[in-house]
Amino acid sequence: MAEPADDLLQLRGVGKVLAQRLNEAGLGSFSAMVEAGEPGLRKVSGISPSRIDSLLEQAQQLTAASAEQPPSSSAALQQRLAQVKERMQTLAEQTREQFADRLAGKQGKKLAGDLVRIDDALSRLGDGGKKGAKRAAKALNKVEKRVTDLDGISLKKVHKRLKKARKALIKAL
Repeated sequence: MAEPADDLLQLRGVGKVLAQRLNEAGLGSFSAMVEAGEPGLRKVSGISPSRIDSLLEQAQQLTAASAEQPPSSSAALQQRLAQVKERMQTLAEQTREQFADRLAGKQGKKLAGDLVRIDDALSRLGDGGKKGAKRAAKALNKVEKRVTDLDGISLKKVHKRLKKARKALIKAL
């Protein structure tokens, strides 16, 4: 029995063309990508070998997230909010360690301000009813997408991604 196609555009590094190629290769769902593994993804043209591990990890996370059926959307939203807040705290700690010498300047102040605003927005995000919960879930997806794979990039790019994540959260409020 065929699995329903997932929205492969949720994966970081997958655009319309690559999503179409994955579908044509029979990897139209996250679980199919996980089952195919690294050898299956290597056969699809257009996937950089350096991105295969990241794509598989993202597909595993999305497969696990779709397999979980929480009892209520409100409780699930609160749980995801807590996870994203925790992820943001660890990101802040990692950034402080990695860029300790450069955080005293203007860029550091901007970064700290964005982290504070993101934390405030996350605190206010969970109170919106059914329609608000849908918006909040979309915003959390965008934030998670923006703050993954920040290892090895410059301070300026970290700030840029945090700024985009902040804007997505504020738009959902």
